[in-house]
Amino acid sequence: MSEPNASDDSVPDGTVTLTTTPIPLSVRPIADERVPDGQVGVAAYLGDRMIARNAFPAEFVEQARLEELFSEPVPLVFHAGVGGPGIEGTLFAVVSRAALEAEEDDAEPWSASVPSFEPVVGEGEEPPQALLPLGMLVRVERDRKFPDDLAKEAADLLQSVLTGKTSEVIDRLLDDLLGT
Repeated sequence: MSEPNASDDSVPDGTVTLTTTPIPLSVRPIADERVPDGQVGVAAYLGDRMIARNAFPAEFVEQARLEELFSEPVPLVFHAGVGGPGIEGTLFAVVSRAALEAEEDDAEPWSASVPSFEPVVGEGEEPPQALLPLGMLVRVERDRKFPDDLAKEAADLLQSVLTGKTSEVIDRLLDDLLGT
């Protein structure tokens, strides 16, 4: 399901696409030489296929209990907008805020940097869920299927990622550069 953003200045321009059912993911650290010092590469897998990757502070990865966060299927949220080489956006997993927080009474310093998924909650209450960024998704301009409809394009891109009908962005950009 996709919904264009309202004209609220606090919401970035773009569209949000949600999975209608939770997705069974596994998320684990990966080795990647592009990860900055002090951070750890983390990849999200659907079965054996990587669907997204990101880098997080090492302290977050050590304390986040990734296995617990993804022990059950999770809903996915894709926020996309026009930019870069076509459309791009961030894929998020909707996870339990309680599972993100340390076992101690005080939340870890990194937890404040995790965006909140804000369902209707009472004033002063913490939302029960948080958005964990899994990685960026990009579709180059020449591959767009719905150039006049960002919401349909975002939904199609998310579906392509989940069904395995994708290629690495770098491969597509090199093809463009080389004219192949």
